[in-house]
Amino acid sequence: MIEASALESVLLGMADERHAQCLLRFFKTGPGEYGEGDVFIGLRNPQVRMVVKDAWKDTPLSEAEKLAMSPIHEIRLCGLLIMVEQYLRALKHKDKAIMNQIFESYVALHPYVNNWDLVDLSAIKIVGNHEIQNPEISLMDDWIKPIQHTLWQQRIAMVSTWMLIKNGRVDECFRRAKYLLSSPHDLLHKAGGWMLREAWKRGFRSELRFFLENNVRDMPSVMLSYACEQMTVAERRAWQQKRKPVL
Repeated sequence: MIEASALESVLLGMADERHAQCLLRFFKTGPGEYGEGDVFIGLRNPQVRMVVKDAWKDTPLSEAEKLAMSPIHEIRLCGLLIMVEQYLRALKHKDKAIMNQIFESYVALHPYVNNWDLVDLSAIKIVGNHEIQNPEISLMDDWIKPIQHTLWQQRIAMVSTWMLIKNGRVDECFRRAKYLLSSPHDLLHKAGGWMLREAWKRGFRSELRFFLENNVRDMPSVMLSYACEQMTVAERRAWQQKRKPVL
């Protein structure tokens, strides 16, 4: 068994103060910014993944949870990626009990999944896969709503639709994206546009056009830009023109 403290020691031993300063700026940790107060030790994702690769099979979920609750960003990432690997193994072996346990743990840990990289690298594979396996789950349809839910809960709910889109359940993507039209958060506009683009890439082109026809005038510019990225230049410009207010 590998304990959280042992993995923390390994990660701390690779700390790079100069790169940490870059990450503090990149992840917007200043006062009033979305990552305010987060702590970095300067690790790159391949370094964290190397530790995860060597440790995930022998790390109990309880220890991964301890890592995911760390005040240090890269250590939280390590814990979440261990949970991802353990969920994927349980999915492969159709171990529903373990899958449920990891999903419930992840949901409970959401206050610590508090930056876009932590969300994007974990939500698709844990939440998205769990929604595919359990179509009756409606929690993410609740989390996408802004009332009483955080920016990060909303992003989890949105990006997890990647797996739903892949499996033909594109309606959830459009339904959740609509909740983000009036959001003040750029990170949610990007997440919504990203998933709309994925719908287009998966062949749901008439469905995306229908969504745009009904919502383009209310769409934030960055969401529309992401959604139309794979279209022809002519079609992309046409949708941009429709977004412009009539004078």
